[in-house]
Amino acid sequence: MAVQVILEAVIVLVGACGMIWHSGWIRGEVRRDFFRYYTNLSNLLVVMFYMARLVVRILGTYTGFFGRIVFSELWFYSVTMVIFLTFGIFHFVLVPQMKKYPSESSEFRFLHSFSNYCVHYAVPLLSLLSWLLFSEKAALSYSWGLIWTVIPWLYVVYALSLGVKGKIIENTDSAYPYDFMDAGKYGWPAVIRNCLLVGVVFAALGVFFLFLRGLI
Repeated sequence: MAVQVILEAVIVLVGACGMIWHSGWIRGEVRRDFFRYYTNLSNLLVVMFYMARLVVRILGTYTGFFGRIVFSELWFYSVTMVIFLTFGIFHFVLVPQMKKYPSESSEFRFLHSFSNYCVHYAVPLLSLLSWLLFSEKAALSYSWGLIWTVIPWLYVVYALSLGVKGKIIENTDSAYPYDFMDAGKYGWPAVIRNCLLVGVVFAALGVFFLFLRGLI
């Protein structure tokens, strides 16, 4: 239990520090469109989730409505997969693109920054470790591999709806937060295909992690 609490506290600390630095607040360059990015919303979700678990432990209100939600194995798994998607998309899709076209990316200058490593690597990987070590195997269900994807699909609807309205993101020339979602640049068929591909790959990965947890 002590190791789990310490790990969750570390996730909260790293996530909060990473988001503060990533927001530009420390540099005096606060990003107005900070929460149009999946990275920042997913990190916020993780910080709030693990902070809530710490509060419930302190208060001892495990059986209350709030306690049942934050200690739900489904939510534990879903939050883990939501933040792991942040790592996966960033490392395997966005980083190669930024390295190939550095002049076209407003984020390239932050590629090796402290905040970048926090929100894209440390928080996702620590969250996955927490789930692999401390989730209850007996409660897991393979159906969760699809259920968790509701959260990123809601983000897709949110991001694309703002993009359609033409709300240009600060310090960019696009209304879409990620290049593979840019309907103005690639057209809707390509964007839909890209989003579906990402959805299928990570739904399969979610099922794989459930299988892996069953073996550990």
